[in-house]
Amino acid sequence: MTSKRSLKVSLLDYGAGNVRSVRNAITANGYDIIDITDPSQIDEADVIVFPGVGSFGSAMTVLKEKGYVEPLRKYLSKHDRPYLGICLGMQTLFESSEESHEAGHETEPLPGLGAVPGKVVKFDETQVGAVPHIGWNGRIDHQSSPVFRHVGNDEEMYFVHSYYAPIVDENKEWVLTSTTYGGVRYVSSVQRGAVVATQFHPEKSGRTGLNIVEGFLE
Repeated sequence: MTSKRSLKVSLLDYGAGNVRSVRNAITANGYDIIDITDPSQIDEADVIVFPGVGSFGSAMTVLKEKGYVEPLRKYLSKHDRPYLGICLGMQTLFESSEESHEAGHETEPLPGLGAVPGKVVKFDETQVGAVPHIGWNGRIDHQSSPVFRHVGNDEEMYFVHSYYAPIVDENKEWVLTSTTYGGVRYVSSVQRGAVVATQFHPEKSGRTGLNIVEGFLE
């Protein structure tokens, strides 16, 4: 991507709670961090990392209140500017989610950033068993990517989520990897151009996760 010395990683923290571990994963790879505190910083960023845990609705509400939604949509629109979304940071890239609804419009899914076609849905406990999906799991590659250049095919990543993005015809060109849980195969990472996002948590995936972060930032 560029040299570690010159590249500044802009971290988008909306109060999700897992930012420290993400920060450590970035600095462990030798990169400096800028914290995004104003919408104007989004367009100025070399690369954006958006970690997220919690509710889709809460995340989108905070992004909207802080004035980040439209700058993020612009940043993502041409797929040529480096972006790494983690967990909820991936789900918010989709058009909508079942998880949360607009106040007063409880039957309508809350819109996401809309970069990736599709709607995030909840695992069916009667089908998969335990929800949320917590623990280590593998991947099936749908395309090659430098993101996994330092990661073996049999290495596993750490997942914690109750909602997932189904693979549909409209988002197949985005699907980087898929993962199967309880017989349900779903999107576990996406990439189009410089935009990358993972359902799993690289920052909780040990050396494998650090290598994934390094592969993205290199």
